[in-house]
Amino acid sequence: MTILEKMLERCAQAGYDTTKNVEKIAKAKQMMFGEEEWQRCPCDGKNAARYCISETCRQDIERDGECHCHCYCKKSK
Repeated sequence: MTILEKMLERCAQAGYDTTKNVEKIAKAKQMMFGEEEWQRCPCDGKNAARYCISETCRQDIERDGECHCHCYCKKSK
């Protein structure tokens, strides 16, 4: 499973949508972290509390409508 597929799966399980940036972010994750650490946030990679659909990510989405990386967002109504 590719990083993009993993990101899409996790997003769907959490009940969120993705933005148009999801493919760019998946490529950045591949270049920066590789398969082993694909969950890490390319915009805040040193913060262990911020990763794909983490509690920190969820709080960003609920408060701002999108996560820190502008990758995941609330489902449109």
